[in-house]
Amino acid sequence: MLEEALGIAHKDLDRLILARELMSRVTAKTRSNSKLPELVELFLSRPLVTVPLGAKLLKVTPKAVDLMLAQLGGALPRELTGRTRYRAWGIV
Repeated sequence: MLEEALGIAHKDLDRLILARELMSRVTAKTRSNSKLPELVELFLSRPLVTVPLGAKLLKVTPKAVDLMLAQLGGALPRELTGRTRYRAWGIV
């Protein structure tokens, strides 16, 4: 049972490391004052991120969070809710 838990934790850690590498490729091309790297760290630190939460923690507008998500593009994270309103993203 302990070995199974360790296996699951190891898979989660590998998934988060891969996600960080993919998103860091996108953030490497941003300006030095960009909040995009902070958004990436927010995704890595929380299982679920919404636009209002990102806007509040990063001290930017919700529109800015939407634009940063579009800038990340296919580099993750994934939209989890399948809705047009009250959307949430996470690393799956």
